[in-house]
Amino acid sequence: MNVFECMRAFRAVAEVGSFAGAGRSLRITTAWVSARVAQLEEHLGVQLLVRTTRRVALTDAGRVYLARCAQLLDDLEEAERSVIDLESSPRGRLRITAPMSFGLVRVAPLLAPFMAACPEVRLDVVFNDRFVDLLEEGFDVAVRIAASLDDSSLVARKLATGARVLCASPGYLRKRGSPKHPRELAAHNCLTYALHATPGKWEFTGPTGHEAVSVRGPLQLNNSIALCTAAEGGAGILLAPDFVVAESLQRGRLERVLGEYHPSGYQVFAVSPPTRFAAPRTRAFVDFLSRKLR
Repeated sequence: MNVFECMRAFRAVAEVGSFAGAGRSLRITTAWVSARVAQLEEHLGVQLLVRTTRRVALTDAGRVYLARCAQLLDDLEEAERSVIDLESSPRGRLRITAPMSFGLVRVAPLLAPFMAACPEVRLDVVFNDRFVDLLEEGFDVAVRIAASLDDSSLVARKLATGARVLCASPGYLRKRGSPKHPRELAAHNCLTYALHATPGKWEFTGPTGHEAVSVRGPLQLNNSIALCTAAEGGAGILLAPDFVVAESLQRGRLERVLGEYHPSGYQVFAVSPPTRFAAPRTRAFVDFLSRKLR
């Protein structure tokens, strides 16, 4: 027995004054209304309505119960409206995490435009390069960069693809020469990203097919922007995502190396915890990122 269904049926009969009228107001059958009221009376062990051939009247118990159940039903409807209104447009707190370099270069410039588009959303953003457990740490969305994502229970959406670029400063290349083949990188100072799965192994596709080379050098860092700064200063050859080195290449502080050989690229994903109903603020943010990063 659904008590609230029975209460709604009883209230409608009491307010309209007939079972048929209650059925019309609720857009259900008279028999359904009658059955629900009978179930409610049996559940309570009291008679709530007096039925005659001409009209339906409340008993004393019915009048007392109507006042209380009407208040309960009004409160329930108000609670339902509040939740529906809350989830009908982007609002509330949204916790986001993203890798440090990508977050600073690509995500941070999009935060103000997103807040202007969704002024009722409050952002709580964390940039770091460690793996974040969304469920354990209470994040709504994580931006992740990878060649591909492992299968998991998380909901993933690909936002963009990108390339990695091999480059060095003009000064370093004048001093040490520019390699002509990936295997020549073994003789150069190679700047490596510490958090890569295989920081000392670089892979390329070029005129001779797939090439995988082992590299080493005087500097390994856990941040691509810092590696880019070191490369600009002539510390060595850098393999980094395009978003990190794009400005440096454009301004001539870095130059591409081994242009005929293409390093393996990367993909950008937005991942979120599994749920039947994604909050509008989460959907709005992921949609916004997808449009801006595509």
